[in-house]
Amino acid sequence: MMRFALLSTLLVAAIAQQSGKDPTKDVCRRHKHQTCIIDSKLYVDGGLAYYGGSKGNDSVAERNTYLLWEDVSNATRTEYSFPDQHANLSKGRDVPSVSGGVLWPDTVNKLFYLFGGEYNDTEEVQSRDGPTQGFSLWYYDTIYDAWNKTKGHGSQSSIRWPAFGSGTVSDAGIAYYYGGYLTNTSDFKTVGQPVMQNTLISYDMDSRQWDSHIWDDTRRAEGSLQYIPASEGGMLVYFGGVETDKTSGGLSYANMSQIHVYDVANPRWYTQTATGDIPRPRRGFCAGVVWAKDKSSYNIYLFGGFGGPDGTGLGDLYVLSIPSFQWILIWPTPQQTIFPGGKGWSSCDIVRDSQMIIIGGALTNTSVPDCDAPKIGGQHGLLLGQENVELESWWHAPMDNTTGYRVPDQIVARIGGGADGTATAKEPDVGWVTQDLAKYFATTYPGQSRTAMRPIPTVTSQPTSSPPPPAKKTNTGAIAGGTVGGVIALLSVIALVFFCLRSRRRRKAAGEQSQLPEATGGPNPHTPDMARKSVANSSVLQGSTLHSPMPQSPAYSPQNSPPPALNAWHGDAHAPNTYHQNSPSPHLNHHSGDWGPQGSQAQNSYAYQQPYYPPPPEPSQSPKESNPHTMSVELPDVRSPANAEMAQMRNPLPGRYV
Repeated sequence: MMRFALLSTLLVAAIAQQSGKDPTKDVCRRHKHQTCIIDSKLYVDGGLAYYGGSKGNDSVAERNTYLLWEDVSNATRTEYSFPDQHANLSKGRDVPSVSGGVLWPDTVNKLFYLFGGEYNDTEEVQSRDGPTQGFSLWYYDTIYDAWNKTKGHGSQSSIRWPAFGSGTVSDAGIAYYYGGYLTNTSDFKTVGQPVMQNTLISYDMDSRQWDSHIWDDTRRAEGSLQYIPASEGGMLVYFGGVETDKTSGGLSYANMSQIHVYDVANPRWYTQTATGDIPRPRRGFCAGVVWAKDKSSYNIYLFGGFGGPDGTGLGDLYVLSIPSFQWILIWPTPQQTIFPGGKGWSSCDIVRDSQMIIIGGALTNTSVPDCDAPKIGGQHGLLLGQENVELESWWHAPMDNTTGYRVPDQIVARIGGGADGTATAKEPDVGWVTQDLAKYFATTYPGQSRTAMRPIPTVTSQPTSSPPPPAKKTNTGAIAGGTVGGVIALLSVIALVFFCLRSRRRRKAAGEQSQLPEATGGPNPHTPDMARKSVANSSVLQGSTLHSPMPQSPAYSPQNSPPPALNAWHGDAHAPNTYHQNSPSPHLNHHSGDWGPQGSQAQNSYAYQQPYYPPPPEPSQSPKESNPHTMSVELPDVRSPANAEMAQMRNPLPGRYV
């Protein structure tokens, strides 16, 4: 019986290995994940994923428990001209796997922090972060391939753990998080309905000090927060998403012409009106920022999201150029209103200050079963600068030889100057809401040099196209999808064990027992010789993308990324798609496999865009009228009162949350 049990166990293991899901090769679509870039590695953590060859109405999204990575420095050397994704980094069962969180990258100390996000259920929140444990800020060490908790700081006691807010990191090593929802699946102290937040949280990566302020009494979520090196100490820019309606007390879309600006050195919060091609209101989009060489313009690129009363999935691209505060529609032109492959909850990451990699997204059009560029992990490439003019396409596979941002003709035509800057439009068309902003934007911030708080390898290892050997710490969520060769080898071991047992029985060697050798862990490949090194800091931001201007590292863009076509893969790079209704609610539980109410179908049939080839014909719909521009005023500093539950949490986007 013991021998039979042993054989059964080995056979079960072989079958499990053969039928397991590969977290990179078998994923059909992914969304609600969080990302960041450190040096040449782009990390993808958490979120939800659909597996299989297509996504049907009965498909159920599964939680992604793996930490994925890809080398963004050698995309052109891969089969499909996009970075290969790997799932061989450590991530124990005790490390959270959440949706709608943010990764704060510390590019100087080679760490990133996981803040906020939702768990699968309330039980998990209580077991991980309940009253006995308290909230834990986890971080991942990219040098040693290890997860750890930060030591608690007294200032952390007042910090709550929201989800679906927006985050960014300054070049001074200060991480920021704004708004979001407190739910019973993100915060163990929250009971009942989700509570939208209006708190700006900050975390000093060097001192481990937390802080929080309420600068505005309007609660917000699902917008974008970006850091730009303007004024005396940098500035934060926030726009979009949903917010509390001051009239009804419920939820409404934020006016995309209202841009909220926070000055770091002179802590004040302002609202400035933007003009131009105002995007339709939306939430769940992703964005990233780059700027001209002379910092005469800071250009925030926005992709996709969910918009309209029915939660239509969007697939368009806009740029908000600052300090002229002009919105510029860059794709598709002319403007279109129907997007068959429109989606939200993607991630946007800026690479080498010149390109953006958009990963995944939730498609609201249930009539489209196709996977999202499955052979390249749902990735789509966007050229941000003048290269798009030279190659006659915004959508293109990553280019290894393109570094630095050259302001493209489409933006220069609106703000003046040239590819290297010298913009002539230096203030909003409607004027400054206050002369304080005129003064702040007349100054550029050179950045703050930081020194690593720990020894850093004398030569930071550069990832290669092939994944590193297994780390000493085994991944407790070990990849189930083994290779065919591995299965054959395991079956061979089973046959050998069976043969040996039978032979010994025939020899009647009664007292002899065979033992399987114990597996031993290999050496940790992430332990190079260390030497203290002073490292210049780079600025990063979230919202959708963290920007990392380090000389040796591509720019980073925190959580959220856009779009290619969701049709079968044809070997090309992808451009985003366009449309559909019934976007999921951001702050409800997500156990259903549907994006929205059953039976929603695309009403128009448009060709799906290919990665970097000319987009499909534009529909004939006339563009929607822009939102009216209303002058805004400076918002007073409202000192942090307790966050009260909203009187009414009406979701402007009907449908179940997935």
